[in-house]
Amino acid sequence: MTKPNKNKTVAINAVSTARTVLKNDFMKEVLILLGTNLGDKRENLVNAAHCIRQFGEIARRSAFYESPAWGYDSTASYLNQVLLLQSAIAPDELMQGLLAVERELGRERLAEGYADRLIDIDILSIEALVQQTALLELPHPRIHLRRFTLLPLQEVHPEWIHPILGQSVTALLEVCPDTAVPTKLS
Repeated sequence: MTKPNKNKTVAINAVSTARTVLKNDFMKEVLILLGTNLGDKRENLVNAAHCIRQFGEIARRSAFYESPAWGYDSTASYLNQVLLLQSAIAPDELMQGLLAVERELGRERLAEGYADRLIDIDILSIEALVQQTALLELPHPRIHLRRFTLLPLQEVHPEWIHPILGQSVTALLEVCPDTAVPTKLS
């Protein structure tokens, strides 16, 4: 009778150790911004987060934040949320996967620039990685300019430091040129 219990304990310990090794050696903290200003906005963000779980574990998520459109004129306000994803997927592969999720959820990219959208998924940062490829620039080039990004980011990862600017998310909020203050929703 004691052998099955001992074997079970050994197996549980092995799984726990493997998860720790995987998390410490391969998993990276990925900060993702979700945004939407069309349709059922809350449902759009919930569906996006659900789909993103296929790429790793969502460790934290911010509240929803409502704000006016940024960079263009629109009568529809935006709902945004930041996710902290633990993922072992390479940055460009992850971005390709997130673009596929956008398409699955009804996003149509008709023109360059800003426009109303059902869903927008941006990778803000992956650890302290700095990279620029045809598909992805890290950290996101406008992360420090947008209050609707910085506020939920601060909620999810208050100790985050911009890898190029060397400033904390709190310091970036203090000097952010965006004057629109998003409303935190429950």
